[in-house]
Parts: sequence; structure tokens; C-alpha cells
Amino acid sequence: MKVLALLTVTEVRNLRRLLLTWFEEHKRNLPWRKQRNPYRVWVSEVMLQQTQVTTVIPYFERWMKQYPSVAALASAREADVLKAWEGLGYYSRARNLMRGANHVLTAHGGQFPDSVEELRRVPGIGRYTAGAIASIAFGHPAPVLDGNVMRVLCRVRDLAGDPRKAPLHEHLWSLAEQLATGADSGSLNESLMELGALVCTPKNPQCALCPLRRQCLALKCGSVEQRPEMARSKGATRREVHILLVRQGRSRVLVQEREPKSTHWANLWAFPYVEITSPDTRYAAARAWAKAQLGRDATNVTAVTEGKYAITRFRFEYTALALDVSVNPKKKLPSGYAWVEHAQLHELAMPAPHRKLVKQIT
Repeated sequence: MKVLALLTVTEVRNLRRLLLTWFEEHKRNLPWRKQRNPYRVWVSEVMLQQTQVTTVIPYFERWMKQYPSVAALASAREADVLKAWEGLGYYSRARNLMRGANHVLTAHGGQFPDSVEELRRVPGIGRYTAGAIASIAFGHPAPVLDGNVMRVLCRVRDLAGDPRKAPLHEHLWSLAEQLATGADSGSLNESLMELGALVCTPKNPQCALCPLRRQCLALKCGSVEQRPEMARSKGATRREVHILLVRQGRSRVLVQEREPKSTHWANLWAFPYVEITSPDTRYAAARAWAKAQLGRDATNVTAVTEGKYAITRFRFEYTALALDVSVNPKKKLPSGYAWVEHAQLHELAMPAPHRKLVKQIT
């Protein structure tokens, strides 16, 4: 195993100079870079987790109009926050933003702490996000290590092994800390992330355009495509479900507010759905659900559309079924369920696959 050597003083100086020069010339004009206050940095970093920059930009701009400050977010209703987040997925991120905003407001009077240690005490802020806020918003020499930075450092140093596991993971943090120690640490950290996003990409990296090509040991050794050595993730678990568009007349449809402790889509509104265990039970499961939950037989059960969606390691294939149920709309429904008019569906925070169905049925 290769010795995990740190950078020399000369290497740090050269890498910092090359990165900062390249970043000044090639950085993207992103909305969260216009004002580098900690709240904007925090929101952008949370939104960018597992989400493409192009997707995040309109969400970020709308969010800042709706919740321009920590105080505005802390006083918001969760339903409204989830609605603003609708479509970004991983809704726990939005809830953590609310929890963090309340902490900053109550514990710090609405002013973000500037040290990594204090930032990590804010609910939802981990090691990476704390480093990003401390360096970008406050100019402190704090390192960051996300997927882009790991890839750049693994290639520059030609480091074998899974960068998410010890001891390589901690070594990468040490390298990032070396580079962040100095003036303009925020821009330095952003340069590493930007380089990984634009040039040192997972596939087909543009090595000829890289400012670190002469310093890149993987390029010299011909191992760029093998770095980093990410361990293969387990295969996705496939599931088949029916999404039930339960109709009451022409304009009413049944929706369910997901439980706060649901494994996914907690507190969001969704159409009822049932998992299918075999092709023989496809329509029978929908009819059985209506009988069990509403005490009525379903009629006119028809397939409306099909689609796919993914949640973490699960891959769902769904068929949306429309079914009519003759139920008194004033009769008490099971807990969490509600009849709503089609026009009201647009006001509810719903997961992306169900939002698509709303557009179809309305």
C-alpha cells in the first residue's frame, strides 16, 4: 500500500496558486456567489447535496425570495417549506434547514456562528457544510471534502482505495486542510469543487484543460480512470406499486398525508398506493384496499399511466389506477386521508411522481 504522504510546503503553494488562478478565470456565475453571507451559503450547500447545479438554481432563487433570512425560515410553516422544496427530493434536507434555522435564531439570536465547532452544533450541519460556511462566508481556513474534492485529490496524488473509508478518507481531509490553510480559503475550496464539477469529472475528464495536469500523479501513471476507487454499491431493490387515483365524482380525489415517521415522503401529501407482490394481484390489490380503507367496492378500475421513480436504493415501477368509489364525502375518513378538489391539489406539497400525476388528471 502506498504511503499516505502529506503535501510539501512547495506543493501546497503551487497547487493553491494554480487553483485560485484557474478559478478566477473559469468560475461559474451562480446566484449564491453574489452575496456570500452564511445563510445563502448554507442553503445552497444543502440544496446541492445529491442534486445538479442546473436543477438547484431556480429553487435557490425562489427560496431566497420566500425565505430571505434565518428568521423568515424559522417562522415558516413546515407545509409551506415542503411545498417550496417540492421536486428537489430528500425532504429531510428541508426539515433540517428548518431545525437549523430555529437553532440559530434561539441560540445565536439569528446570527450564524463563525467557527466550525459551533456550526457543527447546528442541527443538520455536518463536517463538510460547516467547513463550507466557515471558509466561504467567513474566510476561515476550514477544509471541505465532497465527492468532487475527493476525486480531484485522489487523482492528483494517485491514491488507491475507497475515499469514503478510513484511513484514506481522513488523509483526504488532511490534504484538503493543507490547501485551505491560507488566504482566501473560501475561493480555494470552491476552486476544488468547481474543478471536479467542470474538468476533473467522473467520466471523460478533460485532463488537457486541467490547471493541475503537470502535478497530477494519476495522469503521469495512466490511472486517471481508475481514481477514485469507489466500492460498488449494492444493486437497487426493485418494487412494483399501484398509485390509486380514488375518485369521488368528477372533481374530488383522495389524498393521504404521510406520517411524520414514514421512511420516505414524511409529512407530504400523496395519493394512496399499494405494493404489488405478483401480477395476479394487480387490480385485486386496488379493490381490496378500497374495501378495507373505505368500506366500499371500487368500480371502473382502469390503468391511467405507468412510470418509474427512485428513492435511495429502491427503484419503483408504478401503474396509476383510476377507480371510482361511492362514499359520502362527509363521512369520516381514516386518519390522514382527505377528499380534495382538483384545484386544491396544486396547493399541497407532493413528491415528484405524484405531482406528475396531478398534471395529468387536472
